[in-house]
Amino acid sequence: MTIHETPTRGRTPAVTVTMLAVALVAVAGCSAEDTTVAQADHVHGGGEAITIWTDRVELFFEHPPMIAGAPGEPWAIHLTDLATFRPVTEGELTLELDGPEGRHTVVAEAPARAGIYTPSPSLPAPGMYDLVMVLRGPQVEDEIFVGPIQVFASEEDLPHLDEPEAVGIAFLKEQQWPIDFATAEAEGGEVSSGFDVTGEVTHAPDALVEVTAPVAGILAFVGNRNAPAEGARVGAGQALVSLSPVEGEDTYAQLRARADRLGREVARLERLVAAEAVPARRLEEARHDLAVAQAQLEALGAGREFVLGQRVDAGAHLLTIMDARRLHVRFHVPASRSGALTGLRSATFSPEGSDAVMRADRILAVGSALDPVRRTVPVTLEVDNRHNVLKAGMLVTGRLLMGDGEAGVVVPSSAVRDEDGLQVAYVQIGGETFERRAVEL
Repeated sequence: MTIHETPTRGRTPAVTVTMLAVALVAVAGCSAEDTTVAQADHVHGGGEAITIWTDRVELFFEHPPMIAGAPGEPWAIHLTDLATFRPVTEGELTLELDGPEGRHTVVAEAPARAGIYTPSPSLPAPGMYDLVMVLRGPQVEDEIFVGPIQVFASEEDLPHLDEPEAVGIAFLKEQQWPIDFATAEAEGGEVSSGFDVTGEVTHAPDALVEVTAPVAGILAFVGNRNAPAEGARVGAGQALVSLSPVEGEDTYAQLRARADRLGREVARLERLVAAEAVPARRLEEARHDLAVAQAQLEALGAGREFVLGQRVDAGAHLLTIMDARRLHVRFHVPASRSGALTGLRSATFSPEGSDAVMRADRILAVGSALDPVRRTVPVTLEVDNRHNVLKAGMLVTGRLLMGDGEAGVVVPSSAVRDEDGLQVAYVQIGGETFERRAVEL
């Protein structure tokens, strides 16, 4: 990773971070001429090199000095899709320039080559033009407010500049796009001490329900063709499994007769209780027995059709229901680190197969004994999984955070590189320009 500087309106830097594991090798292999920033247009003055980051794209473009009424020369407009850090390969780019004589629009229907548009604007009058670029296409859409572009009355009005000194390390977009490269903004935040651990995602003990057969029966196809598939979401009161009755104890006919008999008994006791001839307790017991019989009938289903299928006994396991909105993350802390757990306050972690960083702040348990096999102390935290990103059983790599954090500038750990014992970060000060900086962690 490298750190790049994000311009405000394309010119005033702020800090961001860039993935550059392969880029470092590419730069090292360049010639001295290749590793300086090209400034040829700036010798004559009037042209610009501008870099702007939005939420969707990175824009880097260079334009030559603009002379009123002169034929337009090609601009080199580089557009990077920040969702993938790959070049924009399709879509229409419109340049809207508002100047002294109204709006002038220039349209590039497609990139001249991957990631690069080359329109040639020609503007009629001198002055300042406010530029907006509008990108529309299936890959990405964005509206980029660039700011003022100056158009000069004649070549004599162009500013004269001394030969500029080379600044930074050049790393062209065509070199960035094919490799594992990304940018992320460095932000003010809080950094906590801690140490790295591994673990796994588990379900909460009270979030798991085992559903068993209340009576013996057959899992008939006809009654279960709409049964939920494994992994499906289910709601309260939803029918899950239907059992067809089997001959023997608790058959459908016997249960139906028992429910009818209990129904009549409840009606009779209601009359007697109303007349104060029997205690109310007998009516409550009869109603309970009726409810059990009706639940058994409902589990069997109302049909009497026997269909070949798996026969299950009463109490057999049918399925498992899990509430995955809250999950636990159990970390395994090496015995050598167990003494530091008194200062534990939270954890960050990434599930297997993902670079996303998640946070867990609610500490549920810190083990008081070592696992005899792993020689580790279990530490369990709760994590919000309302978006269903995590799955029980996933392995994770994480970091336990200790004590109060310190305020500072926060960058991804991959942005900091150890080069012969010196911690460095590469700061992107322009679209194709980088600067190597030593940092103190």
